[in-house]
Amino acid sequence: MNLKPLQFGNVTIEFPVVLAPMAGYTDAAMRTLCLEHGAGAVYTELTSAEGIRRDSENTFAVLNTSASEHPIAGHIFGRDPEAMVEAAKYVEQTGQFDWIDLNCGCPVKKVVSRGAGAALLKDLPTLGKIISKVRNAVSLPVSVKTRIGFNNDFSDHLEIARVVEESGADMIAVHARLAKNFHGGDPDWEKLGEMKQALKIPILGNGGVQCLEDAERMVEVSGVDGVMIGRGAIGNPWVFDSIRRGPLEAGDTQAVPPASSRLQEKRDLMAEHLKRLVELNESKQQVAGFPKKYTPEEAACIQFRTHIPYYVKGLFDKKRLLMKLATLMSVNSILEEVDLLVEKNMRDE
Repeated sequence: MNLKPLQFGNVTIEFPVVLAPMAGYTDAAMRTLCLEHGAGAVYTELTSAEGIRRDSENTFAVLNTSASEHPIAGHIFGRDPEAMVEAAKYVEQTGQFDWIDLNCGCPVKKVVSRGAGAALLKDLPTLGKIISKVRNAVSLPVSVKTRIGFNNDFSDHLEIARVVEESGADMIAVHARLAKNFHGGDPDWEKLGEMKQALKIPILGNGGVQCLEDAERMVEVSGVDGVMIGRGAIGNPWVFDSIRRGPLEAGDTQAVPPASSRLQEKRDLMAEHLKRLVELNESKQQVAGFPKKYTPEEAACIQFRTHIPYYVKGLFDKKRLLMKLATLMSVNSILEEVDLLVEKNMRDE
């Protein structure tokens, strides 16, 4: 990948292929795995400004990070400019984050119904006010995560770019689909290119990148300064390493491990992911200081249910494992089933 280090404010992302913020996925367990496998930077999950304002324990838990997570953005959402300012100040005061990211692209109903997330694309004056007020209230750099529009009636991507830049944002990341389309349909990378041409601040392109070839094509078509990967990294943190390495040279068989080795590596990473989820839940419950419905291990197993279908994608007889997931409430029970699946696929190579 022919990408230069991306700089905005006092932040430098040496390799600007980054992990997108995804609610329910990009907690510290997934973020650390992706950083260790080549991601240039990470974002927290979607964090409610109103939750921070109300001292919500669950909201603060979303902002848990480990010391090794850098560069990292605290990713917040809300509708009220003053609540967003308070949240941004809190994120800065934790001392854990390299920059603050403002969400105006989340299309999920419970966020949009509050006038937040992608709903702000229908109210650009309020979006501009949020960016400006946050920018003036904190010393950390401020970026914006958005889309090319809300729907066909609110889809002026160049106006969105103008408002974001003129309101003081230091960087923008753009999902190249309308909010109404969620993740459906082909991303419009040409519109990313038009935004790139109109902007002086750096732009990350998001949407439709699953592999090296996709990343290369996005950069070629749009000229963006970096690439953001979301669903393509779930169950596949190796995607960042593969993009860092670039295309294999002809005859480079050393770079392609045998299928059995890849299966074992996948199994071992699943075990490590589960271990980190258990540790994360132990930390959360210690901070909470009162009993929870589930033990840390049980909570980790429940959370891992959203990841495991991606890890086992393409494996023969994976349905058997997936149908049993709801009954697997210990790390050992999950790994026993994973081992059976791996063994079966090794035999059937």
